[in-house]
Amino acid sequence: MFGLQKKTSENEAATDATATRNSVTYVPAVDVTENETGYTIFADVPGADKDSVDVTYEDGVVTLKANSVSAKQVEGAQAIHREFRLAGYERSFRVGDDVDVERINAEIANGVLKVSLPRKASAKKVISVSAK
Repeated sequence: MFGLQKKTSENEAATDATATRNSVTYVPAVDVTENETGYTIFADVPGADKDSVDVTYEDGVVTLKANSVSAKQVEGAQAIHREFRLAGYERSFRVGDDVDVERINAEIANGVLKVSLPRKASAKKVISVSAK
C-alpha cells in the first residue's frame, strides 16, 4: 500500500539553484498506522512550523515537504557560534484507491507532522445466504 519514493537526495538539493549554500534535504523518519477508518502518517520534522509545511496529493502520491525555521536573531547581535543547520524535509508515499482524497488533512505540533488519510466509504455489503 505505502511505497517510499525519495524525491530528492542531499546531493541533488545542494546543486538545486533554489537551495541555499547551507541547506540540506532530509528524508524524515515516519510511523504509518492503519485502522478501520484509514491511515495516519506521523513524520518527524524538527524545527518546522505550520507555515513551512506543504502536503500535496497528486496521481496517487502523497508528498510531505517541510522546512526548519531559522532561529530568531537578537536585534543588534552577531552570531559567534552556530550548530543549528537549516534543513528541508521531503518524503512521498504511494497510496491506494481506497483513500478519500477530499478528506485528507494534516496538522503539526512539537515537530511532528500528522497526516490523516481516511478511507472512502465502503460499498461492502454482507449478504445473508438462505437454504432451500
